[in-house]
Amino acid sequence: MSPAPPPSPPRPTGPQQGWLDQAPVTRALLTVNMAVFVVQLVLTAGKSLMHLPIREQLAFGGSYSLATIGENRWETLVTACFLHDGVLHLGFNMLLLWQAGPIVEKNVGSARMAPMYLVAGIVGNLLSIIVTTWWDHSAHVTVGASGAISGVLAAAMVLGWRVQGWRGPLTQAMVRWLGFLVVFGILAKYSGSRIDNFAHMGGALAGGAIAAMWRRGDRYSERATRVILGVCGGVLAGSIAVVGWHDQTDRFAAMNLQERDDDTNRALDDGRCRDAHDGLLAVERLRGKLAPVSRLREKVEALCGHVGDR
Repeated sequence: MSPAPPPSPPRPTGPQQGWLDQAPVTRALLTVNMAVFVVQLVLTAGKSLMHLPIREQLAFGGSYSLATIGENRWETLVTACFLHDGVLHLGFNMLLLWQAGPIVEKNVGSARMAPMYLVAGIVGNLLSIIVTTWWDHSAHVTVGASGAISGVLAAAMVLGWRVQGWRGPLTQAMVRWLGFLVVFGILAKYSGSRIDNFAHMGGALAGGAIAAMWRRGDRYSERATRVILGVCGGVLAGSIAVVGWHDQTDRFAAMNLQERDDDTNRALDDGRCRDAHDGLLAVERLRGKLAPVSRLREKVEALCGHVGDR
């Protein structure tokens, strides 16, 4: 008698009873995102319920395009994925993660789900930075899990296509969700809201590309899974630690460009030359390479003497 063939991977399906039972990474991501939001509420005394102020976005690890490049704040590409601009932002993202996350995780395993989620979020934030800094010549702070979740949706779409074809219900459902994100982002932009469409695009491209490289039926061993999940957890914990270190050691960490400029001018008005020197360098770190701040430097040096290079 010939040996029985190995079981095929489960077919992707929609939400059902016990939906998160075999999706520990998805459960952990939902828990971490909600826990971080509770921390936001506590630290802002409830003010971030509907909107997280920009200063707190920066202090908590939002991805500020100028700082990520000018001050090498690469850790914020990770931490920004776990911050949310209000309860509606959080609720919508968690709904999508709850729906799509288990589909991906149950079919390819936790060891593929976790790094894909992080990479999709990082790539989404990175594409947003590249576009806003070098194309739009502007700056903004990005927060939210939507780039990473766009990667999950795209990965689920690829899985659906490989198992069910383009006309399959899962594939079509994920296409509709991705299409909704695109249309919603465009409409929101023209209505005055700021939706980071390029983060969605970058996350979706990364998630879809990673899913296309997965081999059906392959699973990591339990030991390899623990190692991979440990590395992913370490990346997140390390990124949070770096954000905290910057907050403790750099008084400009939670200031955007305009606030740093204002702080420098106040120091000049008060005759605090050392603070003015520090403020000038903090401004130049953000925009010196892209748009020199010669007027501010001339003003500081005229009143307080020469300021060394960055």
